[in-house]
Amino acid sequence: MKRTTMAFVVLIAALMVFLAGCNREAKVKIGQAQEYIEKHEYGRAIEILETINPSKRTANVNLLLGEVHSIRFEFEKADHVLRTTYERFPASRDSVLSMYLLMAERFEKRKRTDLAIMAYTSLLELESEYNIGNGFYILGYHYVETNDLAKAMLFFEKAVEHITDKRLLTKSKIELIDIYEVVGQYREAIEISLEDPSTDIVFRRGKLSYLYARSLFSKKEFDSALTYCESIIVINSPRSLIDDTYFLMGEIFSANNNYKQAVKCYKEVVKMDKFGNNELAALARKKIEVMTRFKKGAP
Repeated sequence: MKRTTMAFVVLIAALMVFLAGCNREAKVKIGQAQEYIEKHEYGRAIEILETINPSKRTANVNLLLGEVHSIRFEFEKADHVLRTTYERFPASRDSVLSMYLLMAERFEKRKRTDLAIMAYTSLLELESEYNIGNGFYILGYHYVETNDLAKAMLFFEKAVEHITDKRLLTKSKIELIDIYEVVGQYREAIEISLEDPSTDIVFRRGKLSYLYARSLFSKKEFDSALTYCESIIVINSPRSLIDDTYFLMGEIFSANNNYKQAVKCYKEVVKMDKFGNNELAALARKKIEVMTRFKKGAP
């Protein structure tokens, strides 16, 4: 029994010495590699790190190797090393994810958006709920260009939730609002636009409020339709739809047998017809004539 115990102790001691030797080797070679990196001799740095047996590489060795590959725009090699590190060294997972973000930002600065997209995608494959910040806009725009509106919508929704840069946040909202318009989600688009004073978004808010009001009117949801029409009048945008909005309000009041208010709205349409050649204004005049002729304007 004593011999067995002694043999086990000797084995553990030998293993610790072996591991210590491996760690020393890794530290030495990391130092050598870093010297080459400082000299921008990235190929030599990779050669040094790759002399370490893959089964004996530490997380730090792999992270440095992945970084050097990314500096050389060798994304596939960097991706392979980082994925291996993510699986083998659970304690280093945050560092691996940070490395992907660093890679993506480096690629963007060098105008290699294609590689940045690959880096963000790989990161999200490892951690689907990870906050990649501005990367959500990059991915959303990529999927707009490839005409995959479902994925584009998903990433722009996350962009609106997580991006803090005001300029990029506004761009994300505009892209998301435009997608919502295409798929007919007017109410969601309007909600995204609320409390944003930028001209482009206010314009879209008015346009979509009008489309949504028309949709509600067709469903005979008159009160809701009127609410959205009134919101357009308040923001006074887009100017090209103000007369259409007043005409629609006239139709809503008329449908509710409130002819007095309907006439007021139709008169606003006529008032905006400065040159007397607007077809919508001509139609409004006819409606005013009919309603006043039969005295249906009384409440």
